Amino acid sequence: MTRHIGHILMAATLILASASLSLGASITVSSSGNGVYTVQGSSMDGVSGIEMTLKYDTTSLASPSVTQGSLISGAMMAANTNVAGSIRIAVVSSASFSGSGTIATIAFGTHTGTGTVSLASSSLINSSGSAINDSSSTSTASDNNATSTTTTSDTTSAASVSGTTGTTSGATSATSGAATATSSGGATYLGTVTMPSDSQIKGETKTTATGETPVQPSTPEAAAKPGETPPAGEAPVAGEVPAATKAPAAAKKAETINVASNTAVLERFRAYRGDKTPAIMVALFKQQISPSFRQEPFVVLSDGTTTVTIVADLSAETGSSPNFALTGAKMVSLKKDDTSSTWLIKALPAKGALSASLMVLNETKVTEYPLTIAPAIKKAAATEKEFAAFLKDAAKTPAKHDLNGDGTYDGIDDYIYTANYLVRQQKAKTTAK
Repeated sequence: MTRHIGHILMAATLILASASLSLGASITVSSSGNGVYTVQGSSMDGVSGIEMTLKYDTTSLASPSVTQGSLISGAMMAANTNVAGSIRIAVVSSASFSGSGTIATIAFGTHTGTGTVSLASSSLINSSGSAINDSSSTSTASDNNATSTTTTSDTTSAASVSGTTGTTSGATSATSGAATATSSGGATYLGTVTMPSDSQIKGETKTTATGETPVQPSTPEAAAKPGETPPAGEAPVAGEVPAATKAPAAAKKAETINVASNTAVLERFRAYRGDKTPAIMVALFKQQISPSFRQEPFVVLSDGTTTVTIVADLSAETGSSPNFALTGAKMVSLKKDDTSSTWLIKALPAKGALSASLMVLNETKVTEYPLTIAPAIKKAAATEKEFAAFLKDAAKTPAKHDLNGDGTYDGIDDYIYTANYLVRQQKAKTTAK
């Protein structure tokens, strides 16, 4: 079921800036007490994109809300809290962050005891799209102010956060790690981190600094009309600001953006508790994820070479041209159909990735579409009979059927096996033709 979550997204001015790779950047999670946790970034100079997953204890924490922090002010942030026990945060910016500060604040509406929050994974990239690998394990933060830290090295690899600006009906092609890309229309592309074009930030809202109050005349009559000056011999009303420099009557409120998330096939497997047969497992893959999005092929293996195309029908969307951001995959190309509102987004999932998603952003809404991908395994069933045997054996000896190395056999392993089975079936059909 699609759930809508309101978040504050602040549009940033497009700045084509090249930044050096941040060395020793780290993310920490700490508790402030009363169900409030702070995600802090340290030595973030040169970082332009962040993707992270946080896990929390559902027995003592519930109903999380995420607020954008000062370190990423001006960046575009989307948070997904749809899955109990998990919070996914993605941040993209055209300009690099600087120094240290708060990335986000997480407040839980329900909190009892010493609830714990841990940083399960994180990925950082610079403005040219080069990634910084996470190299350390993570610990846990609880209400006793323990801290969870992940430190990154200076090794570059495939980025986990990427995107492109969709403002053209032509195609945009990108090269992994490149600082620029070519476009037949007018879209701006900055490596694998992009933001709205100039035509899309006209509605940008600004607020006054903390504690400031916009200057207003004490009465309507006291306000001088633009261009007028007080009559000769009359002094301006005490405290009144000349019309030419007078501040706006009121600061605009930051725009609230709704986030719509679609249930991934992986989440179906995680939640499934019924009988297991090859037909049932395959049916979980065949159910439609969204009427507006389609993945071709409908399942792919994240082998580092196989690409996937997302067909997005955005005819129902209103407002400015959309922006696209990927987590867990790299943008390969972007093309809009000349005669419709259909977009074709070609992406390359990160090697070994279990999940990835496409985010479509406009002035009023962020829509997240999960890709259906899975890591490749060496032995997958070629026939339905072999598939049934796997499910039967897994029920008897679950420890031997842990495919993702998390120490347990569960729905995730069924998902991985089914994905590999379906890909093998697709290849067999193609070969037969």
